Amino acid sequence: MIKLFLLLSLFLSSSLMAVGSDEPYKEMYEEIETLDDKQTQATIKQYTESLYGLKAHATNYFLPVSYRGNAEYAPTNGHTAKSVEVEFQFSLKYDFASNLLGLGEVYSGGYTQRSFWQAYAESAYFRESNYNPEVFITFPIRNSDEILYLKGIRTSFEHQSNGRGGIEERSWNYVAAAFYFQYKWLFSELKLWHRLRDNYDYNPDLIKYMGHGHLRFLIPYKKHLLQVKLRDNFSGENAVELSYSYPLFGKKDLFLYLKAFSGYGESLIDYDHHVNKFGFGFSISR
Repeated sequence: MIKLFLLLSLFLSSSLMAVGSDEPYKEMYEEIETLDDKQTQATIKQYTESLYGLKAHATNYFLPVSYRGNAEYAPTNGHTAKSVEVEFQFSLKYDFASNLLGLGEVYSGGYTQRSFWQAYAESAYFRESNYNPEVFITFPIRNSDEILYLKGIRTSFEHQSNGRGGIEERSWNYVAAAFYFQYKWLFSELKLWHRLRDNYDYNPDLIKYMGHGHLRFLIPYKKHLLQVKLRDNFSGENAVELSYSYPLFGKKDLFLYLKAFSGYGESLIDYDHHVNKFGFGFSISR
């Protein structure tokens, strides 16, 4: 439990640094004595205000209880996994340029990590971590009501792996295009990807289970937010993921978070195994 508390504290502090308000840092800067040298003063201001420019990317969440109901996890490195584990994800992006083509586009780099921690096992080891760095360009669509309610397009180059190496390596590179739509209160994303041929020696059948894209719906209602993500390769290896969030204690950056998954590709190490899983905890971004 001490390890769980330490990890939870680290998750909160690192993620809040990225998605929280800069106001406390600005107030701190106002209390510092002003120096005559303008360049030195600018350096102090930048350091004190903590202007990282980082933003939340995918959902940042922490699930202290994540339960797999349909099967046991396979042993990893001699460890026997339990059905209940801790799952968490942190995801950040940095916008490094914009409007170079005069289209209002934004150029970004992102990083997402999702980890599965056997905190309740005797050795409390990490069963799996998936790493997803990416670079992408987001284009806004003007007069979108005239183009099937299309609001934006994002193109990306992405890498995803579990970083293990050897026979347990799971890795792929791909290019993707995502299309974002809004019809009144219904938001949707259609994301399509194409695997590059540079690393087919690793899990060559991965696309059979991951398919070539997903369809995601976002349904906001008052303070509630429901997300549904569907993936199907039309040959039986499909997946559905549901998530729900609701603000806690009147805060803008803390939410109750529920997550359910059924299908293939839940994690890279088990991409070809059918998994039914449910977890609950909290998130600090939507």
